[in-house]
Amino acid sequence: MDKIDLSEVCQQYRARVIRITPLDDCYLLETNRGPKELHVWPRVDVMRWSFAWRERLARQGFREVERFIRTRDTKPFLILGKRGVTMTDHHRQIEEYQSGQDIARQCGRVIAMMHQSQQESPLLSGSDLLKQEKQQVEEKGSRAKALVESFRAKYGRDSKENRWVSELMTPMLQRMDRSAAMLAHERITAEAVAVSHRDLLHDNWGMVNGKLYLRGFFRPVISVQQRDVATFLRDHFLTHKDLKQIDAFFDGYEEIKSLTYGNYSLILAFMARPREVYRSIESYVKRVSSDQEVSITGIEQALQSQQSVDLLLRHIAERAERSRREGVYESV
Repeated sequence: MDKIDLSEVCQQYRARVIRITPLDDCYLLETNRGPKELHVWPRVDVMRWSFAWRERLARQGFREVERFIRTRDTKPFLILGKRGVTMTDHHRQIEEYQSGQDIARQCGRVIAMMHQSQQESPLLSGSDLLKQEKQQVEEKGSRAKALVESFRAKYGRDSKENRWVSELMTPMLQRMDRSAAMLAHERITAEAVAVSHRDLLHDNWGMVNGKLYLRGFFRPVISVQQRDVATFLRDHFLTHKDLKQIDAFFDGYEEIKSLTYGNYSLILAFMARPREVYRSIESYVKRVSSDQEVSITGIEQALQSQQSVDLLLRHIAERAERSRREGVYESV
């Protein structure tokens, strides 16, 4: 937790602070106006951007989102050196939402509204973030290839398990290369990308007073909107295994914001990365290299997850193909 002068900060707000409790990602304040959360932002530009999209989202009609409480001077945030500080209401009871097609559709609509709000902000560049994503993918690909070459040269034939892992490495590298190629495809233009969060997950949702509630994003790692969607759908499908909910999400999203073929391609590019498979193989190789006890159980579990992701990828690719209205493109 960042060290700041809490007494100085709290004096800037109208509420009288009774007790302060440090949490993992914020300070919980008990005040005469109810419980509040005090968040410290390591990047002021991201804080400004986050304030802007929350306010625009509320003006669109979706007010079930954490908004910044204004100071005595009516400022929506404080700037202390190179950091920012915001205060929001704290809800003691945020219930789990029961997923279904109706909720998935609502999630799609809300995320599309959020993306519209974010897209209106000139503070951050989506094209710059996409370039960073491409560079990171290339770097990960290079590290993965070096890992494979080293493992195969030293341990690839040592045992039945090592030979099996070595064989898995080829399709893993092919998937990584495919994801990188899709990210760099010429049909993806600067106009198609805008800033959002890198990871939007189940934890960012809840139910408050019977309404779907969007929460979090106080120390966000930012990326582009298509990664936001890819991460959410991947997480959602691995949890619920329901393709009808995936279609409901897209239907809700496109009620608010249209998705081009290039948008779908970017979503698939981010989703195509064999994340669990790579991590499990990397962990296995590290243990083999340090003469530790190894097991292929983690890799087997990762492969099962990958099978589910492959099903999701095919389904979204088919939807993308149906979405084309004009022009001729290569198949996703």
